[in-house]
Amino acid sequence: MKKRVFFLNAVLLTASSLLLRTMNISYRVYLTSKIGAEGMGLYQLVFSVFVLAITLSTSGISLAVTRLVSEAIADHQPQTVRSGVRKCLLFSACLSLAAMTAMYFSADWIGHSILGDGRIISSLKILAFGLPFMALCSCLKGYFLAVRGVVKSAVGEVLEQVVTIGVTVVIFSFFAPSGLEHGCRAIMIGSTVGEVASFLFIYIMYWFHVKRIQNGQRPQKSTGILHKICHIALPITFSSTLRSGLSALENILIPIGFRKYGASSQNSLSEYGMIHGMVMPILYFPSSFLIAFSSLLIPEMSEANACGHKRFINRATSRSFQLTLLFSIFVTSVFLAFSHELGMAFYQKEQAGALLRLLAPLVPLFYLDSVVDGILKGLDQQLHSLKYNFSDSAIRVVLIFFLIPYTGSKGYLCVLFFSTIFNATLSIHRLIKVAEVQIKFMDWILKPALCGGISTLTVTFLAKILPVDGIADWLRCVVEILASGIFYYALLRISGSFRKYDQEWVRSIFLTKKREKNRPCPSHSKP
Repeated sequence: MKKRVFFLNAVLLTASSLLLRTMNISYRVYLTSKIGAEGMGLYQLVFSVFVLAITLSTSGISLAVTRLVSEAIADHQPQTVRSGVRKCLLFSACLSLAAMTAMYFSADWIGHSILGDGRIISSLKILAFGLPFMALCSCLKGYFLAVRGVVKSAVGEVLEQVVTIGVTVVIFSFFAPSGLEHGCRAIMIGSTVGEVASFLFIYIMYWFHVKRIQNGQRPQKSTGILHKICHIALPITFSSTLRSGLSALENILIPIGFRKYGASSQNSLSEYGMIHGMVMPILYFPSSFLIAFSSLLIPEMSEANACGHKRFINRATSRSFQLTLLFSIFVTSVFLAFSHELGMAFYQKEQAGALLRLLAPLVPLFYLDSVVDGILKGLDQQLHSLKYNFSDSAIRVVLIFFLIPYTGSKGYLCVLFFSTIFNATLSIHRLIKVAEVQIKFMDWILKPALCGGISTLTVTFLAKILPVDGIADWLRCVVEILASGIFYYALLRISGSFRKYDQEWVRSIFLTKKREKNRPCPSHSKP
């Protein structure tokens, strides 16, 4: 039963993630039409600073809640859950209030002295008020992830996005803010209101859920929670904050480097906004299908690791590698074959399509790294993951500082390639060592790459010779991508990269299986 619940939750999370990313892409297209590429650059610059405050407020605590609740359930002590979550909420509230205060009162200094652009000051002050709500909401999402109540978290995220977009559209429609500063301010107001709405919904859902799982039992105080929080959350918070600081510094140095290379202030923000605000969201959009598994693997791996089920860990990790590679290699083929069409469909800019094609080879590493990171966190390997991320960020800052002023956007793209390969290689190597996984290069990488190339090339060739006049360009692109997917699946079956055994395994995950009794960890009693 737990196996079925896991994958049903995965389906729900996948659907919500896909919906959220679709809304996000549509929202960015709308914002681009209102504030342009330069405005998107300013928007990304504001959020590069905001991410540092978010990291200080939320990083580590969500994972801590997930791990603590998962372990309490595995030890059959649900009556201690409420006490543990309450202490995590208090811990998060203290961090987020400190971050809010620091961000609000340092906004003027950041705008004038650090970024040299006073237009972001009011936006930073508005965003600061959303930090406590975001942090507390992150805690509660960690709780629902542990108890497999992903529907509530998913609905909360959709509500947040709907409110954010709705408030922003209302402000632009009825108040028509003029100039990039007022435009960004309107966007940040929408974002903050969305965070408040999401927190209120998630808290109400938590209050009802925790009452139900106690089932009339008297709540008990959890012991050693502060020590466990410090063990899990503080190292992540400290390391992630350092990494976010480096990331913020990196995002500040990018437009500065473009200006030193010879671009005007407007063009430097436009180039920055094109890459981070427009192209990268498209590259990550298909990963909606993997985000669910990456998130849900954390409590599953945490329970399996606590119970010592190494065989389950090995098999689950192998399957995750296989499915992620098969999917991401096809996505890479699609971006290579249809980059121009996608760039024009979303932003009506040929440059966006060119950047999509250039960055497409990194997609398998992007997606695989996110899944590997989730598994490592579940296996209590978060310190190794953070060490790799911190090293990666430090190297990126150094390379950006020295390369971009002399090479411009070409230098930054080189940094992206080096950074992605460096980080993913270290994380994957660590997981292979811990989970004792063997990578099947022929079946998981080489054959799928050939299948992906053949499928997209064949479909594009047929599209050129078949009569398709009168069909909208975007609809034609969608049909070609779907046809490529069907052809890709057929080639995987023919080549043996996705066998009947694999298909039966995927089908079996939706079947209910009886849980064995008298096992200390019933969800993993049968690897």
